[in-house]
Amino acid sequence: MGFSVSAAFAILAIGAMVSFGLLYTTFENSYTSIQGAEYYHQNQLIKQQNAKLELSSYSYNTSSLVALYDVTFNLTNRGTTLEPGRWSFIYDGVYDNTSVTVQNVTYLFPGASVTVTVQDVPKNASVQSLIVNTEVGCSLMIKWIWNSTTSSPQVLNTAWYCPVGG
Repeated sequence: MGFSVSAAFAILAIGAMVSFGLLYTTFENSYTSIQGAEYYHQNQLIKQQNAKLELSSYSYNTSSLVALYDVTFNLTNRGTTLEPGRWSFIYDGVYDNTSVTVQNVTYLFPGASVTVTVQDVPKNASVQSLIVNTEVGCSLMIKWIWNSTTSSPQVLNTAWYCPVGG
């Protein structure tokens, strides 16, 4: 006539075990994902805290007949290994990957140098700026002008800065 109490209890018990199994798997996957994200975040913070680029020298190329010049900055890595292929550039306040080129190297190891060239810079007295954004979130800013007395570019200052992580 009907369902027995023991059969109904068995169905409910099996349903509860399946539900518990699914919940346990879901919670375990979530916990593993969170642990992985925390590890990645800590790794990035360590890289960021140990990263350091500095301007070691610069040169330029021009002709007296043109009102433009190219300036090449030699940047030395004083910190953790970096990947220049993942860098982006802000030239005079504009995101720019057309007039700024970086030497084609896969990794920039500690103590090694890489060149970054800004092309077609106008020969005028206005301050030029380049921000090299690294893949770890830190940036090197370089400011320079065209010195008409010496007919060459002159670096005014450089700054290395990293956002506060946490």
